[in-house]
Amino acid sequence: MQRGRQRKLFAFLLAASLLTGFISCESIDCTVDNVVTLNVGFYSSDDGSAFLLTDTLTVTAAGTDSVLYNRGIGIATVSLPMSYWQEADTLLLHFANPDETHDVTLIVGKQNTPHFESPDCPTTMFHEITGTTLVDPTGYIDSVGVTKNSVRYGSQENIKIYLHPAD
Repeated sequence: MQRGRQRKLFAFLLAASLLTGFISCESIDCTVDNVVTLNVGFYSSDDGSAFLLTDTLTVTAAGTDSVLYNRGIGIATVSLPMSYWQEADTLLLHFANPDETHDVTLIVGKQNTPHFESPDCPTTMFHEITGTTLVDPTGYIDSVGVTKNSVRYGSQENIKIYLHPAD
């Protein structure tokens, strides 16, 4: 009687360990945070120091009704999603305060490269910034500089926007 129980227990443990082994071989190891964003920092054109926006910033994608960033104030950085397949993203930056508004267009040229981690994981798009164009009829922004061309996982700054400090 005791020997029969031992065999059943052994068979159960063997089946459980084989099942665990098969399951562990099939586990999917995808990146949890697979969002790739363009990281923009704001700086003073006078001394190059980080600049906290006193105006409210809203960023939209040109040609769509997509709001990429809504009503940020008191910020020095912003992270923006990028399109997957377009060769350039046209970002409309709307700066507003009670007295005035400034509408600025920032065009970010880029090359897109699909990134595969595993056939079981969703495809991510990495980008290489090829250049920027600034259209600012009000002169609110002094200049734009690319600090890191590679837009990948992580929060490394890609673009610096130099603003004229308020008088």
